[in-house]
Amino acid sequence: MKPIHTRQCGVTLVELMIALVLGLLLMAGVINVFLGSKQTYRTSEALSRVQESGRFALEFITYDVRMAGLTGCASTNRIANTLNNPSAWWADFGNGGIIGYDGATSFADAYDFGNAQGNRVAGTHAFVIRGGSGNKKYTIVEHQETSAQFKLSTLHDLTNGSIVMVCDNRQASIMQLTNVNSNNVTIVHNTGTGSPGNCTKGLGYPVVCTTNGTPYQYGPDAEMVEFSAFAYYIGNGSSPGSRSLYRVRLSVAGGNAGPLAEELVENVYDMRVLYGEDTNGNGDVNAYSAASAVTDWNNVIAARVCVLPYSGETNVATAAMTLNCHGTNIAIPENRLAQAFDTTIGLRNRLP
Repeated sequence: MKPIHTRQCGVTLVELMIALVLGLLLMAGVINVFLGSKQTYRTSEALSRVQESGRFALEFITYDVRMAGLTGCASTNRIANTLNNPSAWWADFGNGGIIGYDGATSFADAYDFGNAQGNRVAGTHAFVIRGGSGNKKYTIVEHQETSAQFKLSTLHDLTNGSIVMVCDNRQASIMQLTNVNSNNVTIVHNTGTGSPGNCTKGLGYPVVCTTNGTPYQYGPDAEMVEFSAFAYYIGNGSSPGSRSLYRVRLSVAGGNAGPLAEELVENVYDMRVLYGEDTNGNGDVNAYSAASAVTDWNNVIAARVCVLPYSGETNVATAAMTLNCHGTNIAIPENRLAQAFDTTIGLRNRLP
């Protein structure tokens, strides 16, 4: 019986080309699915970051704006500010518990427009909030005017250099504490110590900057709160080319008080604010206006705040986005994903 011989046949060129084409098509499909999944993930991740930033920014802003203008007592226009620099942006409480600035107006030289990190971005809004802190209130037991001493009803967490506000039903006074011990209820607000320091021991209105100044003695019905001041603005972020929401707060260290800027929320492209004025004293907003159109900041009882957080990564959106913030169309650069967050906030200390 003859053995059966089989011949080994090679792959033809046509078959090889067909196999290569099929392989390429399969690979293209896999790559397309991978790229689509990656883009979906980038978009989802960017949207989550944007929404987180927007909520975080509005949470901080809302709390601080609500507390604007707090004295600790009934509202009064008699504010005796005994600090050495009462017209500083953070100390000028008599000029309004909240004051806004449009995109061309500076509120403080230290955070003026510029290209350095922390400098404000031109064309973006800013606002300043001043008032007593709502965290703690201390009741005055005794006030010794000539020795510039207060005795509180309880122990406290105030420190040397703290700026405080004392008030009763007639007036309020702003001063810096110069001798404080957390284990003692007696605190001192003398002159000649700390920065900015006090120009007088006298807490009466109007202020006279002499040693004893205008006399005024607070009774046991008076209250003391720590004075707070905040400024919100859009500044150049820590990452090159980025923008962030900054908050400047009043800080105390080593017996001295002064403003300290913090990069509060990264990747916030813009902020727009409108202010609601009660021009006839009925407790309702008559109109919301830009900062340049407000006639009297002491009449502002509400604020509408719009913030625009955007993604840290570029080319997340399929096309360039343009978002509206209080009637202004704002173009987001580099195909970044962005979202507008808007809220209306009432100033609790000015509402009926």
